[in-house]
Amino acid sequence: MDEFVEVLRGARKWREVALVTKPLLPEAELAKGYYFQQWAADNRNRTQRQFIKALRNRAPSTDELPGNEVEYVCAGERVKGIGSAHMMDSLAVSLPVSLAWTGTWLDVTVSRLVETETGDLAMEEVTEPVRHSARRVDLSTHEKWGCSAGLESVDSPQQLWEQRADFFPHLQFLPRVRDDLATLDLKWFVPVRGLLARLEASAALWNPAERKVPEWQGAYVTPEGQQRKLLCYFRDLDYEERCFDLHGRMTPGAGRLHFRLVGEEGALRVAYIGPKRT
Repeated sequence: MDEFVEVLRGARKWREVALVTKPLLPEAELAKGYYFQQWAADNRNRTQRQFIKALRNRAPSTDELPGNEVEYVCAGERVKGIGSAHMMDSLAVSLPVSLAWTGTWLDVTVSRLVETETGDLAMEEVTEPVRHSARRVDLSTHEKWGCSAGLESVDSPQQLWEQRADFFPHLQFLPRVRDDLATLDLKWFVPVRGLLARLEASAALWNPAERKVPEWQGAYVTPEGQQRKLLCYFRDLDYEERCFDLHGRMTPGAGRLHFRLVGEEGALRVAYIGPKRT
C-alpha cells in the first residue's frame, strides 16, 4: 500500500487526478485474509487513507465504467478497472503483488459483440495496450504523457482538427479526414485522440534511416490482409491513389484509423478515421 500511494502521489504531481475504484473499496482484499478496511483502520495509515479518499471523491461515477457489452481480460482475468482506463485513455494503477501487473503497458484482450456484413452478431476480439503503473519507478514511462495536459483540453472533433498541427506535428492528414471527424461517432472521440497521441509519439522517435517501421509507443498497429487492402486506397495529397492499409483500432466497436508511412519526411499520413471499412 505504501508503494501504491507513492504511485498516486507521483501521478498527482503531473496534474489534477482522480482515483476510480470499485464502490465497495473497504471490502477489497489486499492480500489473503487482509482487507482494505483493516489497513484503513490502522491509525498509522491515516494520512494515506485520507489521500486516497480525496482522490476517490474527485472520481466520475462508476456508471461510466465499461458495461456488460464490452469485456476486458488481462492475464486470464476480467479487469473492469483496466478496461475503464482504456476507455478513458487514462492510467491504470494496481498493487505490486503479482508479476502479471508489473509492466508499464498491459496487453488487454477486448471482446465485444459486433454486427457482421451479413447482419449477424459475432464476437470480435482485439488486443489493446493500456498505460499502467504498479511502482513509483514505472511512472517515468508515462511522465511526458501525464504532464501534457493540453491535449485533454481538446474536447471536440472539430477542435482536434483545428489544432492538429499543434499536437501532432509528425502526423499529416488527408483533407477528407476533416469530414471523418465531423461525422465521428462520439464514443470514439477519446480513443481517437489517444491513438493519435500515441502515433505522434511513435513518429517523433522514428528514424527512417535506421528502421523501416516506427517502434509503436503503446499503439497496436497492424496492416490489412491482402484481400482487404483493396478497401484501403485513398487519393493522396499529390492526387495519386495509394494504399493506406496500416491501421490502429478504436473500441468499443470496430473503429479504424488508417494511415501510411511517409519515410522521406519521417511522418505518418492519416487517410481515414471511422468504422471498419466494408
